[in-house]
Formats: sequence, structure tokens, C-alpha cells
Amino acid sequence: MTDRPAADAEAVEFALPWGPVARGVRWGAGDDAVILLHEPGRDLDAWGDLPRRLAGQLPLAALAIDLPGHGLSDDPWQPERLGDLLDAVDAALPTSGRRLLIAAGESGLAAIERAASLELDGLVCLSPGPPADARPARSPIVPKQFFAGALAGDDLNGARKLASLCGGWAVVTSVPVAERGTALLATSWRDRIEDQIVTFLHDCIHSCPMRPMGS
Repeated sequence: MTDRPAADAEAVEFALPWGPVARGVRWGAGDDAVILLHEPGRDLDAWGDLPRRLAGQLPLAALAIDLPGHGLSDDPWQPERLGDLLDAVDAALPTSGRRLLIAAGESGLAAIERAASLELDGLVCLSPGPPADARPARSPIVPKQFFAGALAGDDLNGARKLASLCGGWAVVTSVPVAERGTALLATSWRDRIEDQIVTFLHDCIHSCPMRPMGS
């Protein structure tokens, strides 16, 4: 894979059905799109150069969104609406291409729960953690990639458990650090993690058959 011409960043915003305006940045263009959703307590800057790199190396648009109450998005922050946020962001995407998602922490858990209903073509989760009390919704058709810090408590065990419970094809990668979530991208393992994400999404775009509209 070689870099395409550098993708310019473009500010985006859209009103959520329950009131707040969510804001973010989009790099690149195309029918295929990847959404990046950080964990609570951070903002879209936590992704570093990953969105620009994705748009530069893959034929897609990369859209990083600030959670409500974080970064430039409007208040309030309502953790119970994470799933609703995913539905709203997905509804704003083009309907003709593949839908990919990268999420961290609690946002990753919400993404796992919605993976099947959103008909995702690929899901990457950074330290989603184990489900609190119930089995996650199964999504055997959606390929998944999990990253975890091997020295971050139960981070790795939680990722392995989720990968097993979700069903279908999933790969779990650990790195020998105590960081979790998007903080993994601030470690010396950043390049390796980003390389694996780019390769995984490339395979999702070029190897997974398109789902029929309305399926």
C-alpha cells in the first residue's frame, strides 16, 4: 500500500436527534468510510495521526468525532447514549459504501453491541474491556480486531473474552505496555498498531463482499 495524495482535514458537524451538536474532522473522501470514536475523558486528538494516515493509504473517508461533552462537541455528556450516538453518526454516512469503525474504551463496548445492527464491514476496538454484567450482542458476520495492553490489569483478558463472546472472526493483539485505549497510540508500539489497523481495514475493504442494500 502506498500513500495517496495528502488528505486535507475538513471540520464537520451534525445535530444529534436529542439536541447536542457533535463536531469532528474528516480526512479524505470516498463511498467507504471509517468512523473513529475515542473513549470518554479524551477527545479526537487522542487518535494522533491515525485518521490522516488511514485516508492517505486507503480509498476511504476517515471521520473522527468528539463525544458529546468532549472536545468541540456540545454538552451534555450522557454515557447511556453512546449507542444512540453510533446510530446517529452511522445515519450521516453515505449509504453506498463499506462502513468501518474504530473505537476505544467504553465506546468500543457500545460499538460491539451495535456491530450487527449497524451492518459494519469491520470493527477495531482498543481496550474495550469486559462487559459489565451481560453477554454482548453476537456479530459473527463482522470481522473484528482488538488491541490491549498486556500490562494493563485485565485489559488483555477482557479483550479475549469479548472476542470469544461476539462470535465470528476476530484477532486479539497485545502489546507489552500498561496503557489502555487511545493511549496505546502514544507508546513506542504506535507504528506497529497503526500498521496492523491499516492492513486490517484494507482487507475489510478489498476482501469482504459488499452487502446488498437494505440487507
